[in-house]
Parts: sequence; structure tokens; C-alpha cells
Amino acid sequence: MAATDSASTEAIQAALAVEHAAIYVIGALGGRTSASSTPALARALEVAYADHVNAREALAVRVVAAGLEPVASSAVYDLPRRTGSAEGIGAAALRLERDTTATYLSLVPKATGTDRTLLIQLLCRAAARQLDLGAKPTAFPGT
Repeated sequence: MAATDSASTEAIQAALAVEHAAIYVIGALGGRTSASSTPALARALEVAYADHVNAREALAVRVVAAGLEPVASSAVYDLPRRTGSAEGIGAAALRLERDTTATYLSLVPKATGTDRTLLIQLLCRAAARQLDLGAKPTAFPGT
């Protein structure tokens, strides 16, 4: 495997690790959200959860296609604090999506070819999820 291919696969593996954590955290936040009291937040978290699961699967497929074992998820992840209210849950979810966007932004230059294309698509989705969670549009999400 060439050095660029190795760097690209490492970027995909790093993104996969981020998605494992995001699924765990978004799932926990969703479990603390009332669909009847805060339907928009509950829906945004459902969409985010599905997006993160789809991203994880797409990334894992890339790693397997490269002949490697996908990075495993951790047994436990730190959950955000101050999530006792809908506002706290929304803020925590928004921080997670901002962090995810920033991570993808840092990984895109390390990837090549279709790996880079996938990371750019996932970066765009992460930026869009921020809007779903109430963020104002920015010129350069993740910076």
C-alpha cells in the first residue's frame, strides 16, 4: 500500500472512531429528549443519529475494502454535562456536531480520491446538522 493510501485509510479510520463516539453520545442525548415536549429537537437528534450510523457504515466499508479491520468502538464514552434541560441537550448536540465538523475538516486533506470525496460529503452533512440544531450559518463550518 502506498504512503498516500495509508494516510487516506488512517483518515478514514479516524473518522470512523469519531462516528462511533457520535452515535453513542447522540443516542444518549436522544434518550433524554421528549418528542412530545420538544419535537423539533427530538427530530433533529433522530436525523443526526441516523446520519451518524450511515456515516459509520460507509466508513467501515472503506476500511474493509482496504483490507483492514475497522477501528472498534470504545466500551464507554464521556457524556456531556448539563443536559438536564432541552436547551442543555440541544447545546450538547450542537457542540458534538461542531466538533465532528472540525474533525472532518482536519481529516479531508489527509485523504485522497474517493476517500476524500466521502469525507467531504460527511463534512457537509455535519455542517448541515448544525443548522438543524439551531446554529447560524457560517462561511467556513468547522473552523
